[in-house]
Amino acid sequence: MALREVAWRVTARELEGSLEEERGAGERPTSYLLSPFGARMNRVVVAGTLTPAEPIGRDESQPFWRARLTDPTGSVAVTAGSFQPRAMAQLRAATAPRPAVVVGKVHLYRGRDGVGTVSVRAEGLRSVPEAEERATLADVARQTLDRLDVVERLARSPGVTDATLQGEGIPGAWVRAARASLERYPNVDRAAFRRELGAVVRRVAGDSGPVAPPEGPSPAVAVTRAPPPKPAAPAPTAAERAEESLFLDLVDEVSDVSVDGYADLKEVLARASGRGLDAPKAEAVLNRLEESGALEEPIVGKLRRA
Repeated sequence: MALREVAWRVTARELEGSLEEERGAGERPTSYLLSPFGARMNRVVVAGTLTPAEPIGRDESQPFWRARLTDPTGSVAVTAGSFQPRAMAQLRAATAPRPAVVVGKVHLYRGRDGVGTVSVRAEGLRSVPEAEERATLADVARQTLDRLDVVERLARSPGVTDATLQGEGIPGAWVRAARASLERYPNVDRAAFRRELGAVVRRVAGDSGPVAPPEGPSPAVAVTRAPPPKPAAPAPTAAERAEESLFLDLVDEVSDVSVDGYADLKEVLARASGRGLDAPKAEAVLNRLEESGALEEPIVGKLRRA
């Protein structure tokens, strides 16, 4: 069963250091980027200073734009193209660096030389006051430190069971990600990364101004182990296309009568249930539509067509 992916709160440094991929199970497996610090990322939330965007690519009929988001730990590319028209418009709108929060999907590009570069394909982004940027960075720091605690505990006590950790309130996704991180990155200096988070804490406290983008080439990471080839996803069946069309119609119905122009996720799922799409099937349809770029969730719990 395909479920919607949680957006992990991460720093640019964590993204820069993530170079191992994993493919989920099922007919339409989702790809994940494994972090050395306990995240298994498909979607992420990042915050920092976003530079003005520049056009890249040669096909004018398929515009594609790229900017860089810099937080106190590093920098990561943020991109958007014709399949993310609202995000692309927001990316293009700014003419000067500004504080921003970005929600998007991670992507690891591998060159022929075995070097990989991580970027975030924006689903939604917005310029924010510095106070909101710091508040988002506070969430990033808090979640990252909590995840590091889980990884380090498992490193000390590998025999502790998932049930024990989940009984203490630790999300199952965090436990699985922590175990994968220890397996795929056995020699990472996590204590050094924990110290680097001090810069985020200082930014949250207001001890520094807007972060300046670093000079020089974009940061890259070396891919030390190539993952197995990804199987091509099968084409949607006629029944799946009908389900997707129905779900999009429901999104339109709900958004048309909403005050803010967004479709409330709970309302859409309730209507889907009444039209023959039970909760697991509706979640699978929603995940496919988000993966294809047909739908986006710029605000948690709110949907709109991309």
